[in-house]
Amino acid sequence: MRCGELKKGQILVCGECGFELQVVKECGEICTTGACCTGDVMCCGEPMNLKE
Repeated sequence: MRCGELKKGQILVCGECGFELQVVKECGEICTTGACCTGDVMCCGEPMNLKE
């Protein structure tokens, strides 16, 4: 997941170590232009996924 795709309240989790990040503020319009977050949010060398 890229930060521009994340919505407030969503939680990313690392499948390797279990580390979690919760979105408390969305990036806003600047991320939709590709100006930030050019890759996936990573942990332990792997992309983090949404917690289900």
